[in-house]
Amino acid sequence: MDRWLRPALMVLAVMFVAPALLSTTASAYAASPNSIAEAELPVTSERPPADGMTPDGRVWFVPMARKEIALTFDDGPYPFYTPLLLHQLESDSTPATFFLVGRTMQEYPELVERIVASGDEIGNHTFNHYTLTGLTDDEIEDQLTTCGSLIESYTGAPPTLFRPPHGRYDQHVVDIAHKLGYRTVLWSDAPDDAKPDNTEVPVNVIVQRVLAHAHPGGIVLLHSGQYNTILAMPMIIAGLRDQGYSFVTVTHLLADQDF
Repeated sequence: MDRWLRPALMVLAVMFVAPALLSTTASAYAASPNSIAEAELPVTSERPPADGMTPDGRVWFVPMARKEIALTFDDGPYPFYTPLLLHQLESDSTPATFFLVGRTMQEYPELVERIVASGDEIGNHTFNHYTLTGLTDDEIEDQLTTCGSLIESYTGAPPTLFRPPHGRYDQHVVDIAHKLGYRTVLWSDAPDDAKPDNTEVPVNVIVQRVLAHAHPGGIVLLHSGQYNTILAMPMIIAGLRDQGYSFVTVTHLLADQDF
């Protein structure tokens, strides 16, 4: 598609398609709150420590009493999905942290600029989205430094947040990231909204899973390329605000931790 036509179509989708779809889905959710299924958090390679953080830079959640929470979005940026998501976040005055893939940033630079202009935060999700536990030291470091340099070219500052693709990591990956100045940001709340077989997770299930596991200092893992996740955002944001939460970036969350 022509490089100049693509952004124009994105804008039209945001202006005319998204509001109607989001409104319709919100109405359906409000009409049937009892149909929501309970779900467990996805299994990760290890359980988080009691205070949510480790000295080597791993972060599952940030210890605090105040009701702050961070929404994070993995992958992308994506045509269509990313503009819709940004539109919704901006409409609800909700900051977020985007963990972007370097190769996709190169393909859609206008979307990276849009994220930066929105005031949202960008973290490192590696350049190629490879599973890092199968790579050599040099390959792991190259995945992080190449993506990090690309992010810095947009933000003007080196990134300090890293999330391993697929949530797959080991101590070796964490140590390399720590050496490069990164915190390895994991999560405390995840609705499992991106299935390996591309099965769609219902909007109401995504909403309930996020709301059920929210807690002060929590980090919510979502995926920016999932349409139902975007449709769920108005209910997630409204539901968490009803519980007394305010939204911050991961960096803001870390700065506000209780010592």
